[in-house]
Amino acid sequence: MAEGEGPSDSEIADAIEGFAQQFGFWYTRVIAEAVGSYRKLVIGRINPLVRQMEFNALGATDVARRLVQDYVNRNYVTAGGWAIEKMAIALGGNNAKAAAEGIDLHRYDPDTGDEHLYVIKSGTVTRNSDILKALKNHARRAEKLINQGGGKKRVFANYAVATGSTTSTFHDGIFRPSSAQFWSEVSGLEADKALRLVREIAIQAGKIINEDSQPHIDAMRALVEAYLETEPGSGEVDWDFVFDRTMREKDEWKAEDAARHARAVKGLAATGYVVVKKAKRPA
Repeated sequence: MAEGEGPSDSEIADAIEGFAQQFGFWYTRVIAEAVGSYRKLVIGRINPLVRQMEFNALGATDVARRLVQDYVNRNYVTAGGWAIEKMAIALGGNNAKAAAEGIDLHRYDPDTGDEHLYVIKSGTVTRNSDILKALKNHARRAEKLINQGGGKKRVFANYAVATGSTTSTFHDGIFRPSSAQFWSEVSGLEADKALRLVREIAIQAGKIINEDSQPHIDAMRALVEAYLETEPGSGEVDWDFVFDRTMREKDEWKAEDAARHARAVKGLAATGYVVVKKAKRPA
């Protein structure tokens, strides 16, 4: 970038740090705190009508690995969304975390005086009509707040997809910038430079992320495997019990659930792993 072009050095540094911090908070922390809740987060979400067919003859070790990896992947994507939002806000002096309900980023254009509101999705998903309807409502309320006192600023609502959207469209009052256009708008750079910049920021952030989640992932796998086994050390998944646990009244399986949980926890404790207690958050 030329001198004075695009984000300042400090804004780029903030974007790298913000990306790394958000990812650590929403991924590494969440995974660590999830181990003790494996029954709720993994076991209780098994669809026995589909998963038994999907995993077919796999043993308990492989089934546990697949189930936990599915959970981990969902959290990875969620954490990435928070990190991307933080990066976008940091990339421009005229960007801010929106105060308005339901809006992720608020950008002021000093050249035109216009206000731009963004809902940011990290990747391409099927557009949900409820999301777009909510965006319209939130944008109208935000416009009233921006113009309270008799102002007449123009306010534009944007549904932005940070990665994977290759075309820009406008329909029914909502702008849908391509991923390249979105990063261009929030960084003040032309599209190609904006894309190269955000890619490099993500790469650099990846080098400093304190991702020490692997021990927690391994612990959750061990718990799920021990819980699912028909008998300790059998290596076989007790699909009959899984079906009952997910489909029948709790009174019919709670005793067996408690016994399996005790067995799994005892085995994990023998490895020296200490379950992280979920931190209390302010109400």
